[in-house]
This record gives sequence, structure tokens and C-alpha cells, in this order.
Amino acid sequence: MFDYLKIRRRFLLCTLLCCFVGSAQSSEMTVMVDVVGAPEGKAAVLQSGLSIFRLKDSERLTPRQLQLLHKKAKEELNGMLKVYGFYQAKITSKLNQQDKQWQANYQLDLGQQVHILNVDLVLQGDAKADDKFTALLLDFPLKKGAPFDHEAYEAAKKKLLRLGVERGYFDAELSRHTVEVDAITNMAVVSLHYNSGPRYTFAKVELPETVISRKVLKKLIPFKAGDPYLAGKVLVLKNNLRNAIYFSAVEVDVLTEQRQNGEVALVVSLGEEKQYKYNAGLGFGTDSGARLSLGWENRYLNKQGHRLSAASRLSQIGNSVSIDYQMPLLSGMVSDIGFNAEFKNEDTDSVQSRSFAFGSYYKAKRWGWSETGGLKVLSENFDVSDDANTSTLLIPNIAWTRTWADDSIYTQQGGKVSLSLSGASEALLSDTSFAQAVLRGKYIHSVSENGRLITRASVGATETTNFEKLPSSLRFFAGGDSSIRGFDYQSLGPLGDDGEVEGGRYLATGSVEYENMFMGKWGAAVFTDFGNAYNSLSEPIEYSVGVGVRWRSPIGLIRFDIAKALSDNDNGIGFHLVIGPDL
Repeated sequence: MFDYLKIRRRFLLCTLLCCFVGSAQSSEMTVMVDVVGAPEGKAAVLQSGLSIFRLKDSERLTPRQLQLLHKKAKEELNGMLKVYGFYQAKITSKLNQQDKQWQANYQLDLGQQVHILNVDLVLQGDAKADDKFTALLLDFPLKKGAPFDHEAYEAAKKKLLRLGVERGYFDAELSRHTVEVDAITNMAVVSLHYNSGPRYTFAKVELPETVISRKVLKKLIPFKAGDPYLAGKVLVLKNNLRNAIYFSAVEVDVLTEQRQNGEVALVVSLGEEKQYKYNAGLGFGTDSGARLSLGWENRYLNKQGHRLSAASRLSQIGNSVSIDYQMPLLSGMVSDIGFNAEFKNEDTDSVQSRSFAFGSYYKAKRWGWSETGGLKVLSENFDVSDDANTSTLLIPNIAWTRTWADDSIYTQQGGKVSLSLSGASEALLSDTSFAQAVLRGKYIHSVSENGRLITRASVGATETTNFEKLPSSLRFFAGGDSSIRGFDYQSLGPLGDDGEVEGGRYLATGSVEYENMFMGKWGAAVFTDFGNAYNSLSEPIEYSVGVGVRWRSPIGLIRFDIAKALSDNDNGIGFHLVIGPDL
């Protein structure tokens, strides 16, 4: 019988040979080691498992010791080849010397690989009625007639044991786990007898006393006492507590050693966040100019976890002040409901507006998407082109967003997609009727070690009974840092009777950019932007090209772009500076 663990111990012990006692190796002595004829994909593994290879650069290595290691190499290779099912391998070895250069060559004749004659797989205990174990046995990694290797055998054992731990079979054991290899016939018999014992259930979870009532926190527990144990449910509980924003530290321990009466208990430890949170930020964008943001939040107004926050944003083109009262539901798909109000004014070359909005909303998770729905009242006084109006609208709205990224600050692979729907009706307290849909997306793909391909697109459509009464904040404009570079902010769109941009009913813009960080934190980009805001498809598409400099600064990625509008000869070169994360 082949003892895989014994062979592994031998490999580990071989590393101790690095402590030689002998004369120092000449600085000119070099040793090369080649292994030829290894199983597919295993040449590097076999080579690195040889003592002569690991110690070839040792300053304490002498020619005599090198010869001893060369003789030992055959035994080491035979042991490693048995791991992969080659019990009849023949090894031809040569050690040649020319001056102070040594060449060790090992030619492998693998012979026939051992195949599995039979798999004696026995399942006992409650796991016999478990669908997951049934599925595993139907597609077990070790199959009759397949080539055999001990790494696959060990992996199959671990897969069986791991599934048991994940599903609450804490008393499980492999009552038999053997491999019998007949080196003459090159056949192996694998025996795995798994006795799961009983499947444990969740005991009642005892939550600690915190600033949030236990009644509220219990809504975060994704299982009930008596439910069969699942490690995945424990992970969901941890994530629910971490995402609840009330706690700075979350620990959930499974007391498997203290299990009793068919139950396993969990111990939850929570460290509370500070009640008040303050934030401030400075930024600059070519569109907005210098900007300042200030925020304040009371994370828990009461034991029910209600939250209150206020924020203000100041910039050269507009200011806003908002307040938000949020109440957690923590049940079902809906996580929060809230009420908010916002005052906003905007003053650009195309639009002057003052608006006040208030309403309610909810937040939910649906099919992996973040969903936000709500109802708000918007009152906006606006002056755009030759339209100067005041409109009041009752707007139901819903939006879905999904973001994925390997790094949210500097993304090598990731993206963001959002879809929003909104509308209003003159029959329901609104000055005009409209329906609007906006789809936005951004995708970042790594194309080399330092290069990224960055694409983005925005598409929108609005139907309205009276466009003149549609507030400027609901119209579409194009141009600017995040739209079509080379054109000023909101400078593109249908023109009014006075020749000024009045905004459009439709929007279609896109961008393709290649970026390469060829000097560490510094890099460059080339790009083209295209699209427009429209009232009809017959209106022209605007487009531009440009180059940019990138710097991964301590405060985030800084982008400086120079763009030229190709579709408008009268438009000069545009300069754009943006600081912030990719998504």
C-alpha cells in the first residue's frame, strides 16, 4: 500500500539538507537541473521537489554533496511519480561537469499509469437523505477506469469532509479511507466509507445587548432555531450585521465543540459604531469647478435603528442642501424606507434653476440588484433658452443599479449598470405629463498588466404632453467631463427659438478609452466620445477625440484630458480635470 502522507513528509525533510557542514562553494560553481519526460504540467513540480534543485544555489554546497544529492534524486523522483500514479517509472540520470559548471539530467520513462479498478464508496448516517451528498456521489471525482493519482484522492476526501462541515455533520468521520495499488497490474482499489452521524440544527441565537434592540437585530438572522445547520447561513448573518452600519466589529462564532442535543449554538459579538458621523470633502472638476461637501449623520436615533442625516454640496455651478430620515425594516427584500427633502439651485451657461423636492422612498435587493423606489413632489423654477416656467410634479420613480469591481477605487475589471424609470400625470397633481427611462453603463476591462479599456454609454428617452413645462432637471443635455469631452458642460442639445440650448427629449452618448499606466502610478490615455441630446433622430451626432494624463494619487485617480471636437470646427480644444474613483 502506498503511503502518500509518508512521501510528503520525506519531501519536507529534504529541505533540512540546506544546512550543510562543509567547505564553501566557489562563487564560480553553477548547477543546472533538467527533468525530461514528466507527466503533462508536472515538470516544474517534479523539478522543485528535488533536493539538488532546491540547494543548487547554496553557498555551502560542495562537489561531494552535489554528487550525493544526485544519487538521491532517483528515489525522490520515484516517490513523486507514485503520487501521480506512475509506479513503474524508469529513470536515467546523468551528472556532467565541465570546469565549475555542473549539469544534472533526469530522463523519465513513465511506463503505464495506474488506473482505478473500483471505488468502494459507502455513505452512512443522516447524509444518506441529503440531496447535496447524493449529488456529490453521482459526480464523485474518483471514477472507475479513470487514471489514479494521490493528489486527486486527497482532494476527493477533503471535498467529502468539507461538505459535511458546511452542512452540519460535525460528528462525521471517514471510518475507512484506503488505496490499495497493485504495481504489477497497475490497478488501484479506492475505499472511502463516510459516516456522517446526525445533522445538527441551529440553536436559538442569543444576541448581545446593544444600542439597537434585539427585536430589530433578530430580523437580520436568516434562519430559525431548529433549522438544519448551513455554513452559508452563518456567513449571511455576518454580512447582514456588517452591512447594518451600526457596528464597527462583528464576530459570529460557531460552538461546534460545545454542541449538544443535536444543536449547535452561535455566539455573536458586536462592537458599536460611534453614534455621530461627520464628513467633509474637497474636489475639482472642469464642469463643476471647485466643490465642497459637508455631511452629518446620527446613526441611531433610537433603539429601532432610525437614522438622520444632512448634507450640503457647494460648487461654482450650483448648491444643494438635503436631509434624510431613514428607518430600517430589515425584513424580506426591503431593507429600508425613508423620507427626504432637498433644496437645489443650478446656474450654468445653459440653465438657471431653483428646485425643492420632498418625498419617500424604499431600498431593496432583488436578483442581485440594488432597487430604489419612491414618490416625490418636485417644484422647480427654471430658465432655459426661451423657456421660463415653474412646474410642480408628483413623480413616482424606480431604479435598479448593479456594480461589480475588483477594486472600487482603481478598477482593473468591473462595471456599473443602472436603469431608472419615472413619470408624472396631469391627472395627479402635476403641471405636465411625462414618462422617462434612462439606461447608463460603464465597463472596465484589463487588457494587459498596465492597460485598461474603458467604455461607457448613456441612453435616455422622454415622452411628454408639454415639453415647455418639463423642468430643466428632467431634460437631456450633453457635453462635459462625463459626457462628450471637448464640448462645454451641457452645451449640446436641441436649440430653442433664441438659438440657445434648451435640452432634448432623447439622449445617446458613448465613449471608448484606452489607458496605460506605463510609469508606475503615472500613465496616459487616448479616447473618443460621441453622441448628443436630441428631439429627433435626424439631428447630428457630435464626436471628439483626445489624450489624457493619469495619476494614481493618494486621494484617488486624477484625470487630466485634452479633447478636440471634430464635428464642430468652431469649437476649440477642451480641457477636463476630474478626481475620483472609477465607478
